[in-house]
Amino acid sequence: MSVPDLKTIQSLAEVPDGALPITPGSIVMTPEGVLGIAKAPRPCKLHFMADGLPFNVAVRHEGEGSVCQIWADVGHVPYTAQAPERRRTLLALLRGIEGLKNVQFIVQEGQKIILFSETTFDHHAAPEDLFHRTVLVLQEARPFLRLLGPYL
Repeated sequence: MSVPDLKTIQSLAEVPDGALPITPGSIVMTPEGVLGIAKAPRPCKLHFMADGLPFNVAVRHEGEGSVCQIWADVGHVPYTAQAPERRRTLLALLRGIEGLKNVQFIVQEGQKIILFSETTFDHHAAPEDLFHRTVLVLQEARPFLRLLGPYL
């Protein structure tokens, strides 16, 4: 049996900071016969701008899979007293664009419009998965964002 090196011992000491409790799957034996830490991929959050909107991407790992969420704050539905015609047109457009494959437009409390997409992967999401998913969301949402723009 080999003795773990100082670096492995330090990594073992750091595990409790974010991974309590230590489970049987937390410690692995490397091919060299040295103890190592089996760290699950950390959740990530990314931000980018597209068509003047700030987009957010969040990935969390669940077991062997991942859940990727992409969203953007599109704007607000104006109140009837502010702009009754814009409000009616905007709500009619939002009702008309339901059922898209990759994207949903959700009206939250306070009349806030959110562009939202969620995808579940059966593996840990790789950068290529995130890039591909982001491109699909942007391609599908872009025509509708341009359609909604004048009424926001």
